[in-house]
Amino acid sequence: MATQKVLRKDKYFEKTGYRPHDGQQRIHYTPSRFRVVSNGRRWGKTFLGAKEVEPTCFSLSSITGQPQTGWIVGPGYIDAEKEFRIVYDSLRKAGVDKYSIKFVNNVDSGSMHIKTTWGFELLCRSAKHPESLVGEGLDFALLVEAGRHRRRTWGQYLRPALSDKRGWAIFSGVPEGRSEHSLLYSLWSRGQDDRYPQWRSWRMPSWTNNIIFPGGRQDPEILEAEGDLTEDEFARQYGAQFVEKTGAVMQEWDDEIHLANLSYNPGWPVYGAVDYGFTNPFVWLWIQVDEFGNAYVIRERRWTLKDTVEIAAEMKLDPIDSMLIKNMVAFYPDPAEPDDTLTLSRAFRKQDRGNTGGELKTRLALIRQKLKTNELTRHLPEGHPDRRPGLFVDRSCGMLAWECREGYKWPEHRSEITSEKEHPLDKDNHGVEALGRFMRGYYGMPGQQKERSRVSAGRMG
Repeated sequence: MATQKVLRKDKYFEKTGYRPHDGQQRIHYTPSRFRVVSNGRRWGKTFLGAKEVEPTCFSLSSITGQPQTGWIVGPGYIDAEKEFRIVYDSLRKAGVDKYSIKFVNNVDSGSMHIKTTWGFELLCRSAKHPESLVGEGLDFALLVEAGRHRRRTWGQYLRPALSDKRGWAIFSGVPEGRSEHSLLYSLWSRGQDDRYPQWRSWRMPSWTNNIIFPGGRQDPEILEAEGDLTEDEFARQYGAQFVEKTGAVMQEWDDEIHLANLSYNPGWPVYGAVDYGFTNPFVWLWIQVDEFGNAYVIRERRWTLKDTVEIAAEMKLDPIDSMLIKNMVAFYPDPAEPDDTLTLSRAFRKQDRGNTGGELKTRLALIRQKLKTNELTRHLPEGHPDRRPGLFVDRSCGMLAWECREGYKWPEHRSEITSEKEHPLDKDNHGVEALGRFMRGYYGMPGQQKERSRVSAGRMG
């Protein structure tokens, strides 16, 4: 009877010159099927993933007995390239390229693909193209920058692909907060729960890399970063902690969910929302509300270096704006500029609405609440086609979408903090400010009954 050869991971690491630090070793040698690591910057997650993948090229699946197939999946192709490059260089050094049908690393075209003559295959995939995540049975999957992945990337696409072959997966990345859409936080929490025996998770601060930071938590480089970053950002970027106030303010925003092709619906009331500006943008949003209380931003207008009188005259001459002005119920302005509000009210012969001020955190909470699923569909499971948010934005509103997606941020460095209150940076937020004025004036405080308007049933065009 022939003796079956076994590839020892530790010997492979030694042979290829890889010396994992203590934190990496714990993850490499934990036999759990699904391993999740929330790591700080410069911790070594790129080598962790790449070196976990490399030995699969030379070993057969313990389930099928066949050569293995796996993916490295990033939020975009560029995110997957770093791990793939390490695997690519190591296998080429080992001469695998001479026995390969494909051996390509071209990040510009999104073609990162190794396929050997004996059947091993490794590809990079982008979560931006979900159609590429369908249809193959996998032995393993490496999800990189998992803090930026959406939960449906795993649940709808990758988890089913691992079922047939009982494949394994590693998830790694710097945390991006506790947002309900965060894949890393969701799966890290599962790895902490004894009810999921196949899962294991770790929080690995940067200083657990005792090679890069030999001084540990008191390493001079760590202390230097702590002095420069805000408390939240240091906890996230170096401490690998899931903290909510970090990065983008509107963490619930998702282009695939909240952007839509909208048009004016004469069956729904239309409102205006304004954030005044001169050197900063003057922003006007056109918003409709359906019979269920869902809000639709159907048009966005921006001006700089023009006063309110000029802007009002320009809007009255624009064929779309003039039609919307005629049908407008009311507009919601910044209460800090009463003269500008009076100018618009007289020019449009429409009334302005109050109660648009108050705490910034209240207005932001109202927007974030609407970005989540509305009350009528909240009972449906995640991924259900009828589960909807309470706020949609037309695709033409590019700047508002950018502010919600990434432009409007919390302070990262201590030098960016301008007051004792925990406020986001006061920039790249003018569309969000206008939207917040409407939310506060129309819906009231979070949890209150919304303003009642006479509406008739209708459909978006």
